[in-house]
Amino acid sequence: MITTWKFRIKNTSKAKNKLNKMARTVNFVWNFAKQTQIDALKARSARIIVDKKTGKYIGIPNFLTKFELNNLVSGSSKELGLHSQTVQAVVEQYSTRRVQFKKLLRWRGRKSLGWIPFKTSGIKLENDVVTFSGKKFKYWKSREFPLDAKIKTGNFSQDKRGHWYFNVSFESSEIGLHLKGGTAELGLDIGIKTLAALSDGSKVERPNLRAQFLEKMRKLEKTRKCARRKAAKSKRFETLPKAKQEKNLHAKIANKRQDYLHKETTKLIQRTKLLVVGDVPCKFMNRSRNLSGISLDSGIGQFKAMLYYKADRAGSIYFEVSERFSTQTCFKCESKNSLRIGLGVREWICESCGASHDRDINAARNILRAGIGTLTRCA
Repeated sequence: MITTWKFRIKNTSKAKNKLNKMARTVNFVWNFAKQTQIDALKARSARIIVDKKTGKYIGIPNFLTKFELNNLVSGSSKELGLHSQTVQAVVEQYSTRRVQFKKLLRWRGRKSLGWIPFKTSGIKLENDVVTFSGKKFKYWKSREFPLDAKIKTGNFSQDKRGHWYFNVSFESSEIGLHLKGGTAELGLDIGIKTLAALSDGSKVERPNLRAQFLEKMRKLEKTRKCARRKAAKSKRFETLPKAKQEKNLHAKIANKRQDYLHKETTKLIQRTKLLVVGDVPCKFMNRSRNLSGISLDSGIGQFKAMLYYKADRAGSIYFEVSERFSTQTCFKCESKNSLRIGLGVREWICESCGASHDRDINAARNILRAGIGTLTRCA
């Protein structure tokens, strides 16, 4: 199994200066690949190729391939001060993402966060030191690599606070052994009042971090507004105070959310062999003015992604089904309620059998039944 671990580079001015300099060079290579692509399209907008199936001549956009870009940058690593495979990785990444998004990508400038990719032969690991392009960087080794780990690829990345991280992807058969999925079969309904409701009657509460830190964020924003007014009256530029505290506060909220979701998803996977989840459209929720705050604060997309990857590591089954009408359908008699149930209604009574239902738990049980039925038909 292939996984990625993230380690933080120790904050020293020497290490930061080296990484920042290499990141600017990576941006230069990226921008060169984009400018070369623009020039190629101006010179010839399309290529004529022969379709293998029909034998007819067809025209395709004149986009450069990885092989062509690699030939253009070959031999430049010494002058750029980067490893040769890093230069290749940058242009290959540009070509891959251009194919993925089907358009010319953005320029990388001063506001772009630092990013330095590398391949297996480009680094050397010794205890808590990574050697890259002849330069050594110390990092906090929070955990040991498995004995059978085979390093694939990785990169150095920078966050908004200027901290650098060492990310490495490796393959190992020991990853996920500590999870060991259980024997339970659970349906999971993503909720608004709670993060999730399970078919066994239990619920996962929302972290609700926005309410905890809202007062601190308001105080910082008020301080910054006062500083802006003073700077405008004095007609001179002054650095706004509390900017660093604000960034640290946002980082603290993100870390607390990730830690909470990590613990809750681990508990779920450790006791399930089958987890059926409703296909909540997180993208549409994030666009909604009413639901975006709840979705982003709870980290619904991150929650589902963690469940998917942890289930794969533990050998459990993660399956998504449509949750349409799961709230209106009675789990006992399987009849659909004619009245539409609003989000504010948490309990309702079935018109046919008179059974009383908790909105989210009933939906989770219907989701589980739908998932088992789908898997049985597929088998």
